[in-house]
Amino acid sequence: MFATLADPEDAEWFAHVLEAAWKAPLGEVGEDELIEILEEFEARTGAADADDPGSKGFSVVQSAMLGVNAISVYLNPSPARAEISGQTLQTVLGSFDFKLGGSEVTITPNGENEEVGRLQKMERAAQKSFMETVHSLTGDQEDGRLDGEFLEGLRESCVVVRDEIRKATVTVADLFGWGQE
Repeated sequence: MFATLADPEDAEWFAHVLEAAWKAPLGEVGEDELIEILEEFEARTGAADADDPGSKGFSVVQSAMLGVNAISVYLNPSPARAEISGQTLQTVLGSFDFKLGGSEVTITPNGENEEVGRLQKMERAAQKSFMETVHSLTGDQEDGRLDGEFLEGLRESCVVVRDEIRKATVTVADLFGWGQE
């Protein structure tokens, strides 16, 4: 999402962020470099107009937060903070589903489950599968068996969902006219 919406220089920076997030659990990235990434994120997004959920700036900042939050959780493990990433992605994808669905509002009666769109359903299923895979490997162990091969397999398992989100991002950007900004 970020790479599709951001300018090329920021997209290159974000590729570095994601690479660091994947390498951190293997000890291949030092804590100082991770902290530097967090500080740089603050500097890059400080002036961004990200208040309007229908704006390009909102989607750019929120998608960047996903990678940055992975690093933050690595540095200071917290299940609640990790859950924030899933909620953030669900929020952005919900706005994409709304736009892709013709921006039609549906009313969900009190007490009924909120209806979710195609992208949100796809992401929820991917998150569930991801967590089941990690749990099956690590179980309840304090010291899980997350090695490079396993992490690369997890990363590969995300490709289909990533590509679907990329296609949806391009379409949403066209619908909003973000390419003309």
